[in-house]
Amino acid sequence: MKSTVDCIYCYLRQAVNCLRHAGTPMEEQPAILYDVMDMIKTFDMKATPCYNSTFSILKTYELCGNMDPFEAEKKESNEKASLLLESISKSIDLNDLHQLLVLSSAGNIIDTGIMFEYDIEKTMLETLDSGFSVDHYPMFLKKLAEASTVLYIGDNCGEIVFDLPVVRFLSDSGKKVYYAVKSAPILNDALYGDALFAGIDKYAEIVETGSGFLGVSFENSAPGFLTLLSDADLIISKGQANFESLDDFSDGFGRLFFILKIKCDRVAELIDGSRYGDSVFFTMVRE
Repeated sequence: MKSTVDCIYCYLRQAVNCLRHAGTPMEEQPAILYDVMDMIKTFDMKATPCYNSTFSILKTYELCGNMDPFEAEKKESNEKASLLLESISKSIDLNDLHQLLVLSSAGNIIDTGIMFEYDIEKTMLETLDSGFSVDHYPMFLKKLAEASTVLYIGDNCGEIVFDLPVVRFLSDSGKKVYYAVKSAPILNDALYGDALFAGIDKYAEIVETGSGFLGVSFENSAPGFLTLLSDADLIISKGQANFESLDDFSDGFGRLFFILKIKCDRVAELIDGSRYGDSVFFTMVRE
């Protein structure tokens, strides 16, 4: 996905959010934002939004002197999500993979990079009720039946807790599951320790992408992760940033499935049958 003029607003919004979480004094924020704006002017509009975002975010971190301003919130998100999952698990069928995928998609609302406010419990219940607006589950089941290895590319803290039931189901079904997380802090994206907290290690091998770039940056990823991306029989990609960076990954057609809650009109335009705010589960189909 290439960047558009609408992305510029999001770059700045993310920077403001970073400054707020870092506790940067109000009087210091304008100068930092002006410096970040100078960087944004140099961005290649042919690059993916998440690739450009990474540079503006890291520049904001550098200027405010805090390389992980979401640290406390990430921990709190994981803890709250664990309690909510425990409660919700009593009212869902843990052997219904489709329902577990819907549950996982609802967790994608936990995105402090672009969402200032959200109600995870309300979103969870609404999403479980409405399901996916775009749903390629039958295609997924067919591919899953043929697969031995599954690469699950995680997204945010808190959200990863709701990936656990899916990962457990896949593991119990005899699949070798790899769960990918970032190698360095960026917004509220999950790191290795967050996956351990969620209990992912009980059912999957946790792997790191090799970088702190949002989405998947091929030129900045570790060779081992790229090998998994190339060789896995089935790939599940969580979140909008991963979609932005993998939507034209032609080698993944037919084996790469996206789960996300759409938080951008431009993304909705790329996914037929979807609108802003929808939860979707789909694979890119060759035309």
